[in-house]
Amino acid sequence: MIVVFFVLNFASADSGEPKIKPFQFTSYLRVGMRDSVICAVVYGDAPFQFSWFKDGEPLTDLLDISVRNTDDFTSNLVISKVDANSNGNYTCKVSNSKGSDEMSAVLAVKATEEQLSNAMMIFVWTATVLCLVTILVSAGPGEPKIKSFHFSNELELGMRETVHCNVLSGDTPLEFSWFKDGQILTDGQDISVRKTDDYGSRLVISKVNADSNGNYSCRATNSKGFDEKSAVLSVKGV
Repeated sequence: MIVVFFVLNFASADSGEPKIKPFQFTSYLRVGMRDSVICAVVYGDAPFQFSWFKDGEPLTDLLDISVRNTDDFTSNLVISKVDANSNGNYTCKVSNSKGSDEMSAVLAVKATEEQLSNAMMIFVWTATVLCLVTILVSAGPGEPKIKSFHFSNELELGMRETVHCNVLSGDTPLEFSWFKDGQILTDGQDISVRKTDDYGSRLVISKVNADSNGNYSCRATNSKGFDEKSAVLSVKGV
């Protein structure tokens, strides 16, 4: 089990310094899966400069890694196929004219292809391992599997919030739908929904208010089935 601790310091928020929402990688990543994390600024004065690092070294586009600024307030790191070399500590740093902030998270692949292969061979002899393998491969072939998302627990009135609905595995094409309290969600005055790529969709609330409170769900559907994840948004003091 990987436990990632985040520390938020809002003491200097009024100065216009950037404040980043914590992010984390999926805890059950396996070799060949896709993962994506978003570095989102919840407060601060634009323009911002985003920088990504892995184990302290600057991170740039590689064969299976891409870094993109999706708008003025967010940057997206995508690993198209994780492997043993993907393991490490990833950091996003955001800077503006008033200062900087950074957040980090650890990526750890659950098992290599060889380890999974060995586990599947062992299950013939050990019933307990058979149960474990059943959990690992319980999703049907090609069905979408969504990474869990969450809203910041430090949201205050007027702050900006962004969540991504990312598919870890599954066949394309994928169709994304967003809901709030069970009702279909579309673009509004302070809300926008955009498909970021073939595997992801983004929900942006430009300024949270009392009406932003609620249960938000993302559903990804393809020809093989669907998956759905939900998260509750709660504005502090409202």
